[in-house]
Amino acid sequence: MRNISKIIDGKRVIIKKPELLAPAGNLEKLKVAIRYGADAVFVGGKEFSLRSGASNFTLEDIKEAVSFAKQYNATIHVTCNIILHQDNLHGIEEYLKALDRAGVKAIIVADPYIMKIAKDLDLNLEVHVSTQLSTLNTKAIKFYQDLGMDRVVLGREVCYDDLKTILDKTDIDIEYFIHGAMCIHYSGRCMLSNYFSHRDANRGGCSQSCRWYYDIFDSNQKLNEGKIPFSMSSKDMSLINHLPELIELGVDSFKIEGRMKSLHYIAT
Repeated sequence: MRNISKIIDGKRVIIKKPELLAPAGNLEKLKVAIRYGADAVFVGGKEFSLRSGASNFTLEDIKEAVSFAKQYNATIHVTCNIILHQDNLHGIEEYLKALDRAGVKAIIVADPYIMKIAKDLDLNLEVHVSTQLSTLNTKAIKFYQDLGMDRVVLGREVCYDDLKTILDKTDIDIEYFIHGAMCIHYSGRCMLSNYFSHRDANRGGCSQSCRWYYDIFDSNQKLNEGKIPFSMSSKDMSLINHLPELIELGVDSFKIEGRMKSLHYIAT
């Protein structure tokens, strides 16, 4: 059981404040996120990161980000969540060491090999299991905890009741999405983009095919004649009205999706 509150001067006071983790696609967005109250910001580097459409951060950008965040007692997380192919293996150790020297708080990882070498290198930074792995249950969480992972980012498919069970039965840090795009498939396992546009969603090139508009046919008959075209993933998650319940459960980190979103989106 997580210690969420205690009695102070006869009143129940919440003592476990969740981290608010915001996205940023470039330095300007990162600074806005922190100025508007983010406790931490996750960014993508030029290498080993999904969301190739974002501006993404050089190592020098990441160093500046860490320096800026420290002024506000905030931290920087870097996505290293690409699914490695054979031609991605070169340079990963040097990159992780450089992130560690820059003062990055954590890396967000999907590939087991990156998990292993990050721990073998005995770095100071934490290793967080990416939502790309669709972790949905206590047994999977225990598996990653036994590998030495520091936090698990749950799949966006985890419902409230399952989240409650997970938080009751595990003691590792749990990160939970509270706002932003959903995924029409289990997070990170989509092949639509690859099929339709030859852009690999699991290597950073998602063309968001689930948000395209489609006509629906039965043989040669168009079923949506005169109606709005069909979209598979038309709505975003918005849990703002449920934040008190999630705080009461003891979620460690609230995550906002959207590294490619606007300054206005991030600020509000």
